[in-house]
Amino acid sequence: MSEVNTPGNNHASESTMTTARIWRVFWILLAITVVEVFWGMKISHHIPYKWINAVFFLSMTFVKAGYIVAEFMHLRYEVTNMIRSVLIPLVLFIWFVVAFCMDGDSWLNLRSRYSPRDVEKAKVEAPEAPGTLK
Repeated sequence: MSEVNTPGNNHASESTMTTARIWRVFWILLAITVVEVFWGMKISHHIPYKWINAVFFLSMTFVKAGYIVAEFMHLRYEVTNMIRSVLIPLVLFIWFVVAFCMDGDSWLNLRSRYSPRDVEKAKVEAPEAPGTLK
């Protein structure tokens, strides 16, 4: 039975990873890594808002991870529904991790605010009103 070459059926292009494609992936990932290292060594110390560094490094990490998944797991050559079935649970999992980190941080702040040990430290005798007798 012959195989029909349709957009969702790219077995010829994904069956072999040629040396040229591997080197292209290597150079792209190396360039992203060099940009990250340069940013970390030269630029990150001069930025007034430290959250910009976190956003930059996180976005570069997602770019590298996405590129690796697209090339080496051949997700780039799959049909759209297959890509969605991988990406939607990934996005939900990232939301899950962020939500639990925020909840843990909130719990930690509430615990440090209302723990009995800290309440006793925070108790200060109320100042006496002026003109009152002891």
